[in-house]
Amino acid sequence: MSRFKRSGGQLLITLADYEEAVLESMVEQLLGLLQGDGVGESSGDSFAQWEAEMAAPSELDTSDPVIARLFPAAYRDDEKAEAEFRRFTEEAQRRTRIEQGQVVLDALLETNAGRDPAVVREADVEAWLKTITAIRLSLAVRLGIETAADAERLEQLDDDEPQAVLYGMFEWLGYFLESMIAKLH
Repeated sequence: MSRFKRSGGQLLITLADYEEAVLESMVEQLLGLLQGDGVGESSGDSFAQWEAEMAAPSELDTSDPVIARLFPAAYRDDEKAEAEFRRFTEEAQRRTRIEQGQVVLDALLETNAGRDPAVVREADVEAWLKTITAIRLSLAVRLGIETAADAERLEQLDDDEPQAVLYGMFEWLGYFLESMIAKLH
C-alpha cells in the first residue's frame, strides 16, 4: 500500500507501480471527462479570460450523473437562475478542476512509473485533495453509492465481479485521502 512521509514543506507519496498506474489512469479519465468538448486555456489577463467565459461558455453534459455530481445545480427550482449561475461560474470551476487534476497528473508522471515517490508540494496539497475526492465521488456515482447500505451491498460482492473491483478502488482512494490528511497534521 501507499506510504506517506513529510519532508520539509512537502509530502512524499511512495506508490507501488500498479498503484501509480491506476491512479494516473483515474486522473486521466477525470480530466478527459472534464475537458469534454474543450475548455479555454487560462490566459494571464483575468479580464480577457472573464470576457471569453461570458461570451461563449462551454456546456457541460449535466445529463451525465458524474458531471451533475461534480457540478451540482445551485438553483434546482429556478431554471433561469440556474442558467445564469452556470454562465458566470461553470467555466472557471471547470478550468480550476482541470488545472488541479493536471497538477496531480504531472506529479504522478514524474514518479518514473512508481519507482520514485510522488512529490506533493505544500502549494499543491489542495489540488491533490480535491482531485482524489472528485475521482472518489465519480466512482461513488458510477457504483450507485448513496447510503451506507449501498456500500455494504458492494462489500458483499465476490472479488472477481467488476463492481467489486471498482469498489476496491473507491475504498483505496478513501484510505489514500485519510492517510494523506493524517500526514498533513
